[in-house]
Amino acid sequence: MILLTALLCLLTLTTATTSNKTTPFSLPSTWGNLSPYTPSPGFGIPPGTPQQCQLTQAHILHRHAQRYPTSYLLDADSMESFAQKLQNYTKAHPNSTLATGPLSFLNKWRYLMGTEALLPTGAATEATSGAFHWSRYGRVLYDAPAGMADWSNELNVWPNGTRRDKPMFRTTSQARILESARWWLSGFFSNIAANSSADNYDLVIIPEGDGYNNTLSGSCPNGDTEEGDDSAEQFLRTYTPPIITRLTPHLPSTLNLTALDILSMQNLCAYETAVLGSSSFCALFTPSEWESFAYILDLQFYGDYGFGSPSGRAQGIGYVIELAARLQGKLITEQVANVNITYDSNPETFPLHQPLYLDMSHDDVIVSVLAALGVEYFNIGEDGMRGDIGAEEVPLNRTFRLNHIAPFGARFVTEVWRCEASSAEEIVVDGGGEVVYENDVVKEGQGREFVRWVLNEMPVPVDGVSGCEGDAAGGNGFCALEGFLGGVGKMQELAAFEAACIQGAGSGGGQVGDGRP
Repeated sequence: MILLTALLCLLTLTTATTSNKTTPFSLPSTWGNLSPYTPSPGFGIPPGTPQQCQLTQAHILHRHAQRYPTSYLLDADSMESFAQKLQNYTKAHPNSTLATGPLSFLNKWRYLMGTEALLPTGAATEATSGAFHWSRYGRVLYDAPAGMADWSNELNVWPNGTRRDKPMFRTTSQARILESARWWLSGFFSNIAANSSADNYDLVIIPEGDGYNNTLSGSCPNGDTEEGDDSAEQFLRTYTPPIITRLTPHLPSTLNLTALDILSMQNLCAYETAVLGSSSFCALFTPSEWESFAYILDLQFYGDYGFGSPSGRAQGIGYVIELAARLQGKLITEQVANVNITYDSNPETFPLHQPLYLDMSHDDVIVSVLAALGVEYFNIGEDGMRGDIGAEEVPLNRTFRLNHIAPFGARFVTEVWRCEASSAEEIVVDGGGEVVYENDVVKEGQGREFVRWVLNEMPVPVDGVSGCEGDAAGGNGFCALEGFLGGVGKMQELAAFEAACIQGAGSGGGQVGDGRP
């Protein structure tokens, strides 16, 4: 009861930001990529429906949802070591009490984690997301009539009424990604009465692993992806000593807590909440210590996969190339970056001319795609994200926060709109709502096409995106389609895939400032 009361208090505290404002403290928001999905609070661009515009396509890059930990030092490996340490002591001292005070729950605690697998909470997150995207995009793009609640194959037709091919979607072969895709699609196609919805679509499963090109998973074979880990481990040694000092008196003198043990306990709070619904580890730490945990996860991803990594842009450029190809209705017939030419040169495995696309992927891919696009909002600066700071120096108002970018079930949508406006800046966005009750019709060949990127339900600014300059770009988050397509070559040049991922050009030590060697 004491732990529960402490946890409830923790959830309602406020935290001061570096701009002297206070915001309500939310414990799950400090779990970075382990946070349950919630819409982003925003990236400086107001949401809303563009007026005199017709939504014509939605390309959804989606992350899998809640899972067991992954086999990695700062994740499952350290948690398993922590659990084994406690187990070894208990076996060696069967008549002794393991823990007291706030750690007394460890006397009956068991490590219940598996590895890698999608959890039931994750399946629910994906099915809910699929249903949400049917409601937000599917109904509009497939012109569902009033009164039609669910998908019907009768909607899958061209404007002239002829039948379209069965919708095709993509996923990697890793079990949790594949299962996430199927659960998402069951939500999108409304798996009524638990009948299979699989007959409504085709699912392309792209192999994931060493030796395979795959834009939906890490395939940068010789890339330097250690800068974030190094920064995270550096900061870990800084913020954990006071916690070790506070908790050590509640354990036997021969059982020494380490920095990795503290990280493990914070990880266990997030994972046990996903697996069991709550965790006794959560109440052990203060809001400030949870902000340090959030920062350590941000350090890792920013330096391994984002603008702080010399291969950050390169890791995401393959997806950008595929996106550009689909926007033009073209197959990819020449090898470039980490595109899998076997799949992307074949219309049976590379979907084209669809109103809606789904690519089920990983958290790191979303981070790398933002870097490949060059979205400056998420670029911390030329020194990267620093790990050599004290806990009191953690920038709480930073723009790169994993829980806003890649929580469980994250989604990054490329919307395509045909608008009567002649420039992006002329597009009027209705800030009063995001609902498209009726899709305005702009005739083919009239108006101008624009893209808008939406991350976790909020539009992303286009500053820094090559081709999205001048009248091609607007402060409202829109970019002229031809401008974006014209900028992809520059994005490839900046990504320097050959140097970053094949030749293994590194940073020379420490994070970089622009996601390239």
